Amino acid sequence: MAGAGEMMSNTEREMNTDRHRGRPRNEAHDEAILDATLELVAQVGIAGLTVDAVAHLAGVGKATIYRRWNSKEALLLDAWNTCLTISDVPDTGSLRGDMEALFAAKDLKMPAETMKRIFPQLIAAAKVNPDVGDTYKAFVEQRRLPMRMVLERAIDRGELQRTIDLALVQDLLVAPFFYRSFISDGPTDSTVVAQLLDIVLAGLDALSRTPANT
Repeated sequence: MAGAGEMMSNTEREMNTDRHRGRPRNEAHDEAILDATLELVAQVGIAGLTVDAVAHLAGVGKATIYRRWNSKEALLLDAWNTCLTISDVPDTGSLRGDMEALFAAKDLKMPAETMKRIFPQLIAAAKVNPDVGDTYKAFVEQRRLPMRMVLERAIDRGELQRTIDLALVQDLLVAPFFYRSFISDGPTDSTVVAQLLDIVLAGLDALSRTPANT
């Protein structure tokens, strides 16, 4: 049995590193500038985003922005990284309990309807701009860490097979919410969460009972 002094797992170490990586946010105007950037992307899109407009909405001069970010793209990437906060990793003692806690976490920085207008544009930009694409990949990896840790703990408790593809399990759990948010505009409330967990966890349990996994 692991003791209290056990070293952090690779995932925990990676998560702590990601939390301390990036540009320090000590300047008083930073938050206003980044919020203004996101609001403008939601209003006029990435193509219509200008430093002039960001400066006006944030109530700062353009020089203040250029001292911190040398291009519109750099500003956009930093703003993107503030869209969502990293949730605390739950440890309820069961996979279902941990998943319910993750899905219940409120980590949106802006209203959900605003985020629905922002994210499709950022994802589209990531597909055509290599710099945006690299940041997008790092962003996704960071966002996946809490659920990854929950799944790894479930393996340690014997709730999941060690041979399971954890990346695929994450996709099965998260993808329906992205589809409903950005494609079908379907509900993503607690009732949907419960049904989704019923389906996915039942499937994982059935998989663990097949001859190849017993």
